[in-house]
Amino acid sequence: MEQIMVALSPFTRRSRSLAVSHVEQELGRGLEQGEHVIVHDAVADEYFSAQVADVEFDLTDTSYRLEIGGRITSAEAAEWMAPPSDDDRLTTRDIVDLLAELRRSERSVSAALDDLRAR
Repeated sequence: MEQIMVALSPFTRRSRSLAVSHVEQELGRGLEQGEHVIVHDAVADEYFSAQVADVEFDLTDTSYRLEIGGRITSAEAAEWMAPPSDDDRLTTRDIVDLLAELRRSERSVSAALDDLRAR
């Protein structure tokens, strides 16, 4: 899991959306749409879950729009950054992943229902 280091403005906190540059963040690899990341506001020393909502490419950089989720503790952030373990313990990360999948499924079902109603 990647960690994005930024200073969140009051507007960003309200809008729950953030644009970041691949080059400025010095990411080791490209992020995928739907991927979960951690946002660390080093100024306020707060951690947030986030998900890559959009990816935009140009010749010199890739931009990502992140949807910021809930605040998490520094211990939870460290747990998320750690390599996956083989134990059967349900983690906060597992729950967030399940909730995100549920949201995606709900959107797909709603879109399919809208298509059926439009016919």
